Amino acid sequence: MEVEVKHKEHRKRQAGPKSAKKKQKKKEGKDEEQKNPKAFTYHSAVKAGKSIRRTLDLKEKRHHIPVMDRTPLEPPPVLVAVAGPPKVGKSTLIAGLVKHFTHQTLSDDKCGPITVVSGKKR
Repeated sequence: MEVEVKHKEHRKRQAGPKSAKKKQKKKEGKDEEQKNPKAFTYHSAVKAGKSIRRTLDLKEKRHHIPVMDRTPLEPPPVLVAVAGPPKVGKSTLIAGLVKHFTHQTLSDDKCGPITVVSGKKR
């Protein structure tokens, strides 16, 4: 069985300067604090005008974003993959092409990607 224990509330302040202030505020009806309306305004009309013009300029700039042509000057390279099952002559084919066009032989321990430049433009 659970029995709820009601704890004793704190005593309200009945004397002292803080209590007197609270009582006076209640009498006047000013429970919430008054906010200063001039706290966050401009002291100068010139500064206010500059600020307003700047914000309007920035908003206008968002509508006029310059369009840039970002297409590359050179086309992207062409990729060719030689794929197939083992022992069908993939490396032999590449070695033969390199030997035919460059008149140089590839070493046998060469494995991995090979970059072939076919011309100055591409």
